[in-house]
Amino acid sequence: MTNTFQVVRWSAYTWCIVCAISVLGLAAHQATLFIGIWADRPYIIYALVCSSLTIMGLVLLSLRSRPQLDVIAIGILSILWLALGAYSADIIGNVQCETLINQRKQKDNGGSFPAIAWCREMKAIMAFSFATFGVLLICLIILLALMINLHARGQRHFWTSSMSEIPWFGQYPDQERPVYPVMTGPPPQMPQYSGNVVYQQPGHDVIIENGVVRQVPTGSVAPGPFA
Repeated sequence: MTNTFQVVRWSAYTWCIVCAISVLGLAAHQATLFIGIWADRPYIIYALVCSSLTIMGLVLLSLRSRPQLDVIAIGILSILWLALGAYSADIIGNVQCETLINQRKQKDNGGSFPAIAWCREMKAIMAFSFATFGVLLICLIILLALMINLHARGQRHFWTSSMSEIPWFGQYPDQERPVYPVMTGPPPQMPQYSGNVVYQQPGHDVIIENGVVRQVPTGSVAPGPFA
């Protein structure tokens, strides 16, 4: 049966890798133009590092990982992308790119670059950052929900298992159930009685003599052959 969790996980990681590659390309392009400018250098370096770490980290997690590693790695990457989105919004968030159509931005080699093109690149990085943060946060929530459900069902070993063994919602493995011994052979036969049922009184013995049933106090009759 197809592991639904693995399909969802790989799809989400692929989306994040594509976004990270896009941000890496945009940041690399800005690095060729503005890396020498002190005001732009910290942002460009952070965007390059964040996107590169995400690509390498998600590729390694896709190849082999455990829930513990995924939770830690996805949590760290989520914070990095949230910070990059907030950093981008702080720089360009309130700027309308159309207002910069006749302006140019100074490059580190003394030339200039259209400010509207720079603005659109920054807007794209901001959008990719928040989108990546959202997908990673959803992945983290889903993984934690799955692990909490498994832990509640007594499957605590999944924390150290491979990610390929984690089941999706409703696909949990059967819990261990007690095994009862199975009796073989014919069922025991209950004694059959004919006639009326005799209820023995406490402290009495039942004696059948000449077809007559009577009860006498225990120990008052000496043992002897029955008629």
